[in-house]
Amino acid sequence: MTTEQQQNNPFVPEVEEEQSVFSLRSIYTLIILNWQWFVLSTIICLGSAYLYLRYTTPIHNVTTKILIKDDGNSNKMRRTSVNGIESMTNLGTITTGYGIENEQEILKSTIVAVQAVRDLKLYVSYWNDGRIKDQILYKTQPISVDLDFAHLEKLSHPINLKITRKGGTYKVEGSYWQTIDELTANGSFSFEKTFSSLPYTIETKTGTIYLTKNNGYTMRDGQKMIVRIMSPQNASYKYANGLSIQQSGKETSVLNISFKDTNIKRGIDFLNQLAICYNGLANEDKNEIAVRTESFINDRLEKISAELNNTDGSLESYKKRNNLIELKIDAPGSLGNKNAYRQKLTDVDMQIALINSLIQFANRPGNKYQVLPSNIGLQDQASTSLINEYNKIALERNRMLRSASETSPVIESLTSQLDIITPSITQALSQAKKSLEIQRNAVASQYNIYENEVARTPEQERILTRIGREREVTSGLYLMLLQKREENSITLAATADKAKVIEKPQYTGKVSPNDKTIMLIALICGIAIPALIMIIINFFRFRIEGREDVMKLTKLPIIADVAIANEAVKTRADIVVHENENNQMEEIFRSMRTNLQFMLKDKENVIMFTSSTSGEGKTFNCANLAVSFALLGKKVILVGLDIRKPRLAELFEIKNHHNGITPLLTMAEPTWNDIKEQILPSEINKNLDLLMAGPVPPNPSELMARPSLETIIDCLKEKYDYVLIDTAPVGLVTDTLHIGKIANATIYMCRADYTPKACFDTINELANEDKLPNIALVINGIDMSKKKHGYYYGYGRYGKYGKYGRGSGRYGKYGSYGRYGGYGNYTSYSSYSNSSYGNKEDNSIKK
Repeated sequence: MTTEQQQNNPFVPEVEEEQSVFSLRSIYTLIILNWQWFVLSTIICLGSAYLYLRYTTPIHNVTTKILIKDDGNSNKMRRTSVNGIESMTNLGTITTGYGIENEQEILKSTIVAVQAVRDLKLYVSYWNDGRIKDQILYKTQPISVDLDFAHLEKLSHPINLKITRKGGTYKVEGSYWQTIDELTANGSFSFEKTFSSLPYTIETKTGTIYLTKNNGYTMRDGQKMIVRIMSPQNASYKYANGLSIQQSGKETSVLNISFKDTNIKRGIDFLNQLAICYNGLANEDKNEIAVRTESFINDRLEKISAELNNTDGSLESYKKRNNLIELKIDAPGSLGNKNAYRQKLTDVDMQIALINSLIQFANRPGNKYQVLPSNIGLQDQASTSLINEYNKIALERNRMLRSASETSPVIESLTSQLDIITPSITQALSQAKKSLEIQRNAVASQYNIYENEVARTPEQERILTRIGREREVTSGLYLMLLQKREENSITLAATADKAKVIEKPQYTGKVSPNDKTIMLIALICGIAIPALIMIIINFFRFRIEGREDVMKLTKLPIIADVAIANEAVKTRADIVVHENENNQMEEIFRSMRTNLQFMLKDKENVIMFTSSTSGEGKTFNCANLAVSFALLGKKVILVGLDIRKPRLAELFEIKNHHNGITPLLTMAEPTWNDIKEQILPSEINKNLDLLMAGPVPPNPSELMARPSLETIIDCLKEKYDYVLIDTAPVGLVTDTLHIGKIANATIYMCRADYTPKACFDTINELANEDKLPNIALVINGIDMSKKKHGYYYGYGRYGKYGKYGRGSGRYGKYGSYGRYGGYGNYTSYSSYSNSSYGNKEDNSIKK
């Protein structure tokens, strides 16, 4: 609309201001008018959430706290790491530290979990077969089930059992999957057994199943129990994944362990057993040196015991052969010195023997990167220190291999340290051996000196002395190893647990499902689902449904909302405006009449009615508005310029099809007398006359373009107070554009649930280009009683006219402009005429 048109129409609504509050108001209207759908959706969603919470197995959380005792290795490695960082510039490497983080990974590993699963037999799960959901059984099952150990560890797929008690018998239905080998096809097997007493065994292709009675619990008649057997390794994944371990503080070695499970007691038992299994594995690592040392000592004792027996046998045999009873010392001094050096020689030989044994043990291929025997009497401090350092690193490496691979950076770091220390140990032992051999040679030389001094001793005594010396060496070594074995046994028995439980496992609450959250989500969904559906429906609507739709599509003024009239109030020509009545339809057309009077200036009295397509109510509204003007005592004439498809004669039930405007258009200069001859009374109101279309011409467009049309309208303007023109749809033919040149105001009809939104592109274009004068909109066909999407007129606008507020009447019995019969093809004003709406014939509500 132009600025001048806007200024000449003071009743034009403030579009921008109204649109600013449209969203909130439309949402409010959407909820209020469709509250029953929101209530129904909310009830359904809340009910579904309740059923979900009722029948979903809850997951509970169990927590405990354990203290990881520091054995000194972690601190040492941390110091090494710090030193590594400080000396990074010099060495070019950084030593990786490890400590409490490693213990967390070990606790979460399946190695510890699988041991706990084995100990508690958690690889077997039990349920009570329920109608809706199964109830978990833990230590309360009436029958315990197990599989033989040899096949249990090899079990690749679960074994499913269903045990039913009926009367005095038990019925077991089972199924399992067996993987035989790569050459034999895999198979699914099932079995069914019936027995009357427990215990009972079932032989299957995947192992022997044992069924025993769980004391204290009895299986009821008709009770059904479901059992699933898995391998401990596969079952451990579930429990390891359910663990969550966090350090209590950065400077502490306390770990907070939480475990999520569907059974509280099972979760508590698992955490207790997890700590026990962790300590067991840690103690095995700690005792590895002692165990290997004990094995070494036992092996040496067997060999030395055999040598000692041989020496004692040789001495006994020699004495028997030579009839010897005791030895006499002839030279006490020389013999004493000789004995002293003999003792030294014995000690040296014993140390050399220990070194040879250690070298032999370390060079075995199977002992690479394994701990070496220590604390066995070796006097060389350098070798002993290196062996102890080597054992600490080897022990830590073997322990870390439980949760990491050999390619791990930590393992590679420890391996490189062992590779560095091993040659040092070998070199130290070799150097010690060389030193002892030099010392032995010196002692042996001195011993030979004193031995020569007693050379006079009989050969028997010399032989006895040699045998005795060998016996003393062997006996001394034997006694020393016995002592070391006892010391090692004491060390093995005194091993302390690495982890201490400082807070027993306890239940801390349900993890899921969260009742409040789910009910809140259900409430939100109950509100959001219908709202979303309605928004989507509104989004895909392509027809207008009320005033708010029109206000969004155009800024043109809307001068009336015309309701659907009840058939009971209609009279001839579908007239719903009656004299001396004050009902809804009368008030609607009074409002339209008043708004039009504000739009028209002085001496402006020509009003044309048009629309985008047929069936939008042009003739109905034009006729009723003419009657409304006539009731004011004004002289009104209704001109039918829809000469392609005349409707007025049929509407007013006039059988005269000869009189009309068509003969006048064929004249060059029609006079008032010519026009008056074609005018007929409406027979509805004395102030209302009709100038109908008349005969249908073959060239309607050419007739409408003749100057005689303007002459006719000028004459009518002088004789009548108001001239109302019923025209053809502007969206279908161009005739209306010619009429727009002689009209003072244009009433553009659109109809709720009928007019496509795309038509408003044409309407706005006509207004912007001033091709039709002073355009105002009338929304027709509004059902005041319907609540549809966000539109609800009800009785709010016309509350006191309730008598005719409802109804589902039509606008007459006339067809639409969907087809123009035999008039041929006509060019549309806009491209919209080629759309599906331009050719649509609506027979449900006619003009």
